[in-house]
Amino acid sequence: MPGFPDAFRSLSASPFTASDLSIHARKEAGLFKTLLNFRPRMRSEWLSVLTAVYLLLFMNGTFWAKSSVYLKGDGLTLFALGIGLLAAFIALIVTFSAKYLIKPALILLIFAGVAGAWFMDRFGIIIDGEMIRNAMETNQAEAGHLITSAFILHMVLFGILPSLFIAAVDIEHRPILKKVAVNMMIILPCLVVFGLAGLSNSGTFIFNIRQHRDWFRTLNPVFPMASAAGFFIGESKEQTIVVQPLGTDAKVVEEAAAGHRKPRVTVVVVGETARAMNFQLGGYQRETNPELSKRDIVYFTDTSSCGTATAVSVPCMFSVFGRTDYSHAKAMATEDLMDVLAHAGIKTEWWDNNTGDKHVADRIRKTDFFKSNDPRFCSGGECLDQILVDGLDTWLDKVDGDAVLVLHQLGNHGPAYYLRYPSEFGKFLPDCRSVDFDTCTPETITNAYDNALLYTDHILSEVIDKLGSHGDRLDTAMIYMSDHGESLGENGLYLHGAPYLFAPKEQTHVPFVLWTSPGLRLATGIDKPCLSAKADEPHSHDNLFHSVLGLMRVKTSVYDPALDIFAACRSGVSS
Repeated sequence: MPGFPDAFRSLSASPFTASDLSIHARKEAGLFKTLLNFRPRMRSEWLSVLTAVYLLLFMNGTFWAKSSVYLKGDGLTLFALGIGLLAAFIALIVTFSAKYLIKPALILLIFAGVAGAWFMDRFGIIIDGEMIRNAMETNQAEAGHLITSAFILHMVLFGILPSLFIAAVDIEHRPILKKVAVNMMIILPCLVVFGLAGLSNSGTFIFNIRQHRDWFRTLNPVFPMASAAGFFIGESKEQTIVVQPLGTDAKVVEEAAAGHRKPRVTVVVVGETARAMNFQLGGYQRETNPELSKRDIVYFTDTSSCGTATAVSVPCMFSVFGRTDYSHAKAMATEDLMDVLAHAGIKTEWWDNNTGDKHVADRIRKTDFFKSNDPRFCSGGECLDQILVDGLDTWLDKVDGDAVLVLHQLGNHGPAYYLRYPSEFGKFLPDCRSVDFDTCTPETITNAYDNALLYTDHILSEVIDKLGSHGDRLDTAMIYMSDHGESLGENGLYLHGAPYLFAPKEQTHVPFVLWTSPGLRLATGIDKPCLSAKADEPHSHDNLFHSVLGLMRVKTSVYDPALDIFAACRSGVSS
């Protein structure tokens, strides 16, 4: 192999002169210029119109399907709707038709529309502000279950390729004043067409919008992007919120002289995505609760959630505000149940195996078990709920005063239901072993979901048994409430997160289980037959705040006995 000097001499002896290299470079530049001439040339207005047509016709499958059903196939009204919306889309997108702005704006609209279409068309969800909040608060493992190979292919074909076309277009721009004039000559007539189309069938449109509140919330990407904007504006305002104290007058009411009673311990299990209609305790035909059915529990059959997503329901159920008065800003600005208990001198703690406590446990001790990577229970950034029970005996052994512990489950979180239970709980087979529901049948999806419920049944029964085994020195109770339900394909809907205004019962009807030890009932006068007699009455997440205070015998000005399930069932006679 020649050394460096030899190589240098070889290069110097090359037959190519500087002139030759210059000619070669000019030829390559000419070839590149020729290739550039093949780029499509287009006025910015026409590119805007093309994008509007693409988004409205191809990225709005859910919207047009609903339109056909709600308008009962009325061809003329559907035509007027299509013409009006196309004119509105063109007017909106032409607004961005300006040099340096048009390409980034159109590509953003394309990606937002393509991603929105996937989730709306595939799962039947509506992308509102709370759904944006769910996405922002999720973790990597949870998000990974939704980013499937099919989703990536969808984004490549319908998002990246059209975006590459937009990027490649050689746009012909006009001088700025002429550009504004031309844009207005398009926008104003389009707005007139939009108005006339709406007025021509105004009665039909108004009636159906009132009857079907979900209809225009599926208009893509308009509603999702407006929701995202509203979410981020709200988030910016919440940065300045100062948390206000709540229930600082709280104190424990003593039925017995100090030192003459056992410590009271309540474990609140916050379920995830469990729907009541699949609970055997509520009449479901399958044995999804074989272990709880053998425990001395009360099951409340008619319980509604505060929201349809974890980011809403969890902070709401621990807040003093009922569902009708609740807002995220209010929850952020006010202390919650865990703070009131702490003010009363009760030990409070939060163990999480989900995506976090949603700020409920900001001011108390908390442990995020889902970050532990314990190989006995965890894989891929997620852990089986057994991890919550593993250390419960040790914790109970150390309790020397009144305490409330919250266990936040991963439960039935989808779409990866099959990852929520160990193999020995795969009772209902075959079960869907994929996060892509298109590869599974409705029966296998339900089988996997029911298996996860079966595992939750086991976890809750373990909690009850561990609490019961400490009855010699503790008076104990367990309250289980799921945060929200789940759709499993009913009416084309999957998962959860539908706006509460028109959410299906599958997403709002949740299981509510209560277990109390005989010692606790005797010490606090809880009448279990009374509770059982009221078990079929309507209950909700609104009851949790006040019922836990009542169960722990906490007196405070923020306690409402009307929402305490125990208040009307205290007799001094245990059962």
